[in-house]
Amino acid sequence: MENAHAIHLPKDILHTWTQYLAMEKGLAPATLEAYRHDVSPLVEAPFSLPALQDRLTTLSQAAEWQSITLARKLSALRSFLRFLYEQGYLPEDWSAFWESPRFWRKVPTYLTPEEANHLIDAYPLDKRHGPRNRLLLELLYSCGLRVSEACHLELTDVLLNEGFLRVRGKGQKMRFVPFGPKLQQALEVYLPLRATHYKPAAQAQPYLLLSQKGGPLTRIQAYTVVREAAKLAGLERPIHPHALRHSYATHLLLAGMDIAYLQRLLGHSALTTTQHYLHYLASDLAQMVQRYHPRAKAALK
Repeated sequence: MENAHAIHLPKDILHTWTQYLAMEKGLAPATLEAYRHDVSPLVEAPFSLPALQDRLTTLSQAAEWQSITLARKLSALRSFLRFLYEQGYLPEDWSAFWESPRFWRKVPTYLTPEEANHLIDAYPLDKRHGPRNRLLLELLYSCGLRVSEACHLELTDVLLNEGFLRVRGKGQKMRFVPFGPKLQQALEVYLPLRATHYKPAAQAQPYLLLSQKGGPLTRIQAYTVVREAAKLAGLERPIHPHALRHSYATHLLLAGMDIAYLQRLLGHSALTTTQHYLHYLASDLAQMVQRYHPRAKAALK
């Protein structure tokens, strides 16, 4: 009975869908591959609403499918189902049958201003690739870039006279991020070395941060640099590149920056994404009040 109501999809439908997302939504290749990976096991034949429900229930019970993972996979599935409906493959929009599960968001790790400054300043410039790595750390904390954005910055994206970076964010969305004297100094140290300490073939590459082989610095190399910097600074908890971006956002909010400006600096498409930082700070501030306010302490006795 289930097969009688099965939808017959073209064999290349996932490719067609991801090509649509690339052209219409401007999604990056890595995002497209993740979407394809998430949806692929859900669209095996027979493809029907009952079969899809059963398949999703089975997969969601797997131990590795935590709620945040399930939310991501459902987001990809809803996008695929809306595409099928718009293209005339489905009699109705099946995406309405699934909503994102509720899940607890982990509070992102962020450093104090003293920790962040020490993490950057403790990285020795005389170490191999020291100036490049110090510049990477500055890009992550002083400008709040995503690690992928920092790794793919090009020389022409550095507007030295204006004091801005031209950043290509998610979906190739362009934004301009100002930088201050610390990053200016890091550039002044690194750029002359870039022109002399790397092979001619590497110097011809457009990327600002070069790997030893001449391509852009990779995400894995960036993670290694941040972990090494944290260790040199004596920070015992695990620190990853995104923690420096979180610190950038948190410190600007604490200093009084309007959240709408912060949204533009971070490259968030939706203000609600930036507003998560307010929730995290509100939790911290509530704990501080409970700890230090005399009326709050009196109630605990």
